[in-house]
Amino acid sequence: MFLSHNKLILSVASICIASTLNLAGCGGGGSSVNTDDGNSPGETVKDTTPNTFSFTAQTNVTLNSQIESDTITISGIDAPTNVTITGGEYSINNGNYTNAAGQIENGQTIKIRIQSAADFLTQSSATVSIGGVSKTFVVTTLAESIVDDGVVQVDVNLNTKHVIDGIDTLDRQKYINIHAYNLENGWGQNDVHSLNAPNELGDNLMLDFMQGYDVYFGRDTGSIGWNLRNVSQDAARPGFVDESSASQRAGDVKWIYDNNTSVKYENARKVEDRMQDMIVGGQQHPYWPEGTLINPVNGDPAWAFSQSDTAAEPFGTATGHYMSQYLSKFFAQNDSDMGQQKPVYFEVMNEPLYDLTTDREGDADYVEPLKVFKFHNTVAAEIRKDPKNDDIMIGGYTVAFPDFDKDNFKRWEERDKLFIDTAGENMDFISIHLYDFPTFQNSERYRRGSNLEATLDMLEHYTYLKFGQVKPILISEVGSSVHARLNEDWTPQRDAEKVLSITTMNTQFLERPNNILKVIPFIPVKAEWGRRTVNGKSIAYSSRLMVQKKERDGSDDDTWVYSDHVKFYQLWSDVNGTRVDSYSNEVDVLTDSYVEGNKAYIVLTNLEFEDVEVKLNTLGVEGNTLNAISYKELSYTDAFETQLIENTLTEIPEKITLPAEATTIVTLEYADNINIAESNTEKRYYATTYHQAINANQAINFEFKDVTVNDHGEAVLRLGIGRDHGKSLTPVVNVNGTSVSVPTDVKGYDQKQGKTQTGRPNFFGVIEIPVSYDLLQANNTVSVEFSDAGGYVSSAVMQVFTTSVELNRN
Repeated sequence: MFLSHNKLILSVASICIASTLNLAGCGGGGSSVNTDDGNSPGETVKDTTPNTFSFTAQTNVTLNSQIESDTITISGIDAPTNVTITGGEYSINNGNYTNAAGQIENGQTIKIRIQSAADFLTQSSATVSIGGVSKTFVVTTLAESIVDDGVVQVDVNLNTKHVIDGIDTLDRQKYINIHAYNLENGWGQNDVHSLNAPNELGDNLMLDFMQGYDVYFGRDTGSIGWNLRNVSQDAARPGFVDESSASQRAGDVKWIYDNNTSVKYENARKVEDRMQDMIVGGQQHPYWPEGTLINPVNGDPAWAFSQSDTAAEPFGTATGHYMSQYLSKFFAQNDSDMGQQKPVYFEVMNEPLYDLTTDREGDADYVEPLKVFKFHNTVAAEIRKDPKNDDIMIGGYTVAFPDFDKDNFKRWEERDKLFIDTAGENMDFISIHLYDFPTFQNSERYRRGSNLEATLDMLEHYTYLKFGQVKPILISEVGSSVHARLNEDWTPQRDAEKVLSITTMNTQFLERPNNILKVIPFIPVKAEWGRRTVNGKSIAYSSRLMVQKKERDGSDDDTWVYSDHVKFYQLWSDVNGTRVDSYSNEVDVLTDSYVEGNKAYIVLTNLEFEDVEVKLNTLGVEGNTLNAISYKELSYTDAFETQLIENTLTEIPEKITLPAEATTIVTLEYADNINIAESNTEKRYYATTYHQAINANQAINFEFKDVTVNDHGEAVLRLGIGRDHGKSLTPVVNVNGTSVSVPTDVKGYDQKQGKTQTGRPNFFGVIEIPVSYDLLQANNTVSVEFSDAGGYVSSAVMQVFTTSVELNRN
């Protein structure tokens, strides 16, 4: 390994022999080459520096035990070299262990022995130095099997406000939504798509649902297309809508909205308060300019958007021109204007690469992602030409499958990062869809858990580095795609997968109120637009708020009734208020809590595939009498159907059973209003670098700057990791030179194995590492070192909680 050193000395000697004119300058006056390596003058230099070596870190080791390292063979030296050790003992060629200085020769073996810690999840290490090369052997003790005989401890400090970047209340308008709008035909019983079948709740379905469960409207991607068919092409500018025609149509639409006296419009106007931050957007067709025909309903000839791509008319100009006309003319522009309330968010296109790129791979009509991303820029520029649209936030690219780690992060580089680099400056938000895939190609690929955390952390981290602040995220679809039941009639088992996925991920989204703009569970009303014919049989769409009674009981009754999706809204119907501090000592049990007056709502979600026991500790309400206790539990039945259990209790039980994959919301009602006197302020800091390749035994250093610390607090280092299964997920981590213990568990499943089938092709998730608050300073260095190579550390985030007092953590 170090032949270059010898070659350098020999080469200098050769020059001196050849240069008789300058022998003295080369030490030629009879003296030999001067070395300081212990070799005698004139002797060949001995190599006592070994080739690189390492000891594999061990995790989950038993407490207070002697742990041996793997055995390595020393190579690359041609003379005995010195060995020293700190923190343990070593053995050469399986001889006796010693901690005294010694020597080792080429070809001999060495191993290390150290004493593991007496505490759970604690690291111990020993460092051996051989010929000046030092390597550390690290062992981490096992995690406590969940404290108190397998019971998870959840502490809720009801008197302590939890503030995340200035946000301290639950915004139901952000989280409790339906993928629908107030004029959707599916709400009424005279819906031609449902063959005029009645609703169980009659004409009041929309009012009862939206107001009764405190739900908000989310997204409309259909109205823009229907109105396009009601405007004309510009005769003087083929491929563009006629602006006067758009104005005429818009005026009619707005007048009808304000003046139509049908039940549909009367009810729509009654729930306008639930449409204050709607999302509107387009699909691929006919908006992607490739000749897709627009068939006007007024009998005009069919036409298509212009496909020109010039400096004066970049590709997509005609599409953007219509979208600008739609946003500026078809909605009320102020409180005194007629018409439906204006949307807040506009998505340029829904899941464009799924159709234009992925499905067309190898075909002549394949579209490069870069072209789609430039199209986003053009559309955004056209929309913003009209000052009436200045209050619209524009975003994309509404990715269907944000699998950043696919092909060792090639997907991130070639699509998601490329979009941010190409169009991110012109986007007000990044729009994504997040789905679980519980039955996909004989595997279970869950987004919920650590994978969701890694996806959002990487997106946040990169946009922070790119723009100096996190680009807001809009999650316009969240749910579950149950491929094994895709072409089946309605089943409660399929609903169960979807509802529990939505509920679980919603609990995770609650932890990011500062960076998430809105979350839309993908639950349309009746979705008759998605009905298909499969092998001659009519199959209804799989995700729906309403199903027909005959689908449930096998009768001939066409009446529309609720599907099990309604249980998501029933579970969350009461939760509101100020967020307060809550803490779980188990990463697979999520908790979030809110206080409203004299009531507290405590959310508990189980990411495990098995039941867990929870001990709930409510703190900070001393002297305030607890008058009533109730709970709602959303879980599976033995038949794998969704069930919502509601119950009242006389006291908080010693243990609460939280079923597998379930969410339970406990409501506590006190005699007096709960006094919130303390605070826990959370802020996330992003390292100055991200997406770092993992090389064996090579430290990756992350810098966290301008961190604010106070007298009391807590911290968690979040490392996003993408690696093949079987690679280490427990690196050696040092914070400002101090080693910290790395847990062996991650949120949710391990991504390698699901409930019954294999998991994802590789691991992509976040490991959450507690960091002692007193280790933090204004500027921090974190080193991360793995014992094996491959994959990336995708993101590094320091989550810092600064508290007004020391919080109790059982």
